[in-house]
Amino acid sequence: MIHHIIQFVVFAVAVLITAKVVPGIRVKTFGGALLFAVVLAILNKLCLGLLIMLSLPLVLLTFGLFILVLNGLLYWAADKVVGGVEVDGFGSAMLGSLVTSLINWGLLMVLRAAF
Repeated sequence: MIHHIIQFVVFAVAVLITAKVVPGIRVKTFGGALLFAVVLAILNKLCLGLLIMLSLPLVLLTFGLFILVLNGLLYWAADKVVGGVEVDGFGSAMLGSLVTSLINWGLLMVLRAAF
């Protein structure tokens, strides 16, 4: 349980950093970023697998790169649900999704190395 809470907090920090780097993404509060992380995790669990299966020909044709588009779509959908995070458009959502994922991955690697 603690492991999941740490992952949500790290993801929220990654969203905050992304808002500073990517134009078109704004975060009002840390609580909004944390709620965004929870909503995005729920959307990923519920929808990502189904979306990949429905778009399997495109995923295979692009050697998996279409999954980046699907992640951007879910990032944008999470923005519509959470009021504390604002994403201007789909392009910002795609770039934000990619940057957030990279920052999240880097922060988790640092934490794993430290502990």
